[in-house]
Amino acid sequence: MLSLLKNLFLGSLSLTNHEFIHEHNSENHTYHVSENQFIDRNYEDEYYIQHNQQNQQNHYLIHNKSSYNNIPDTDIDSVDWRDEYKVSSVKNQGSCGACWAFSAVGAVESAWAIKNNVLYNLSEQELVDCSSQNNGCEGGEMDMAFEFIMNNSLCTNLSYPYVAIDEECDMEQCNPVVTITNYTDVLKNNESSLKNAVAINPVSVAIQANKRSFQMYNSGIYNDLDCGTDLDHGVLVVGYGYDENTTMKYWIIKNSWSEQWGENGYIRIERDIEDEKGLCGIAMMPSYPIV
Repeated sequence: MLSLLKNLFLGSLSLTNHEFIHEHNSENHTYHVSENQFIDRNYEDEYYIQHNQQNQQNHYLIHNKSSYNNIPDTDIDSVDWRDEYKVSSVKNQGSCGACWAFSAVGAVESAWAIKNNVLYNLSEQELVDCSSQNNGCEGGEMDMAFEFIMNNSLCTNLSYPYVAIDEECDMEQCNPVVTITNYTDVLKNNESSLKNAVAINPVSVAIQANKRSFQMYNSGIYNDLDCGTDLDHGVLVVGYGYDENTTMKYWIIKNSWSEQWGENGYIRIERDIEDEKGLCGIAMMPSYPIV
């Protein structure tokens, strides 16, 4: 009997991606998965392990500012900054591990739009090339990106376009249009504090995003408790809400894997789980810029 159970367990881990999609969607889950740009990836025990460190797609360097602004409690039940036209279009980082830049730039775009009612499409490539405290396509983190923006401002994506590779810094090619005065971390491992912050503006967070169920996500509310908390990917929380059909609270996350991934480039994940770190570690390292 034990041998049979072992074989069934190992067999479930060796499903092809197509088999995984078919099996998952035939079961009773709150989210669906589908073929996307990751369909040809090989997953080890359900996780994508990046053996080649060059052009690593998901790479987040952990830094803790350990300085927090006092954020008042909110009584707002749901927030979606997209409805207020304070979130730019979904972008695509490609094979460059610049998720940290997309998360930071998205946060700055929204913070500026909320304060000044002007929504720019700003340059991730400027951070990739010029933010020397980060490692370009080989990884980085959002607080250090905010540090760079405080000291140097940001240009538009049109004047400093994204090319998904490391290049020499060329600040002379563009005119800066946006700057920030400071940034702050949100109290970590506290989803209530994260909710309070998101009610003010979108928040940069780090998550673990190499689980097959996450990468193959298509729609619904993601709630795989085995998602993990080994932070490897920077994204942007743009809202939160409650789904009556599933009776689940959720976060709205803007990703940088193109509009073809997930719900037009977004994913909703379960909010207020028992683990204080949040699903996929979403509450572990939140931060946002101050305009």
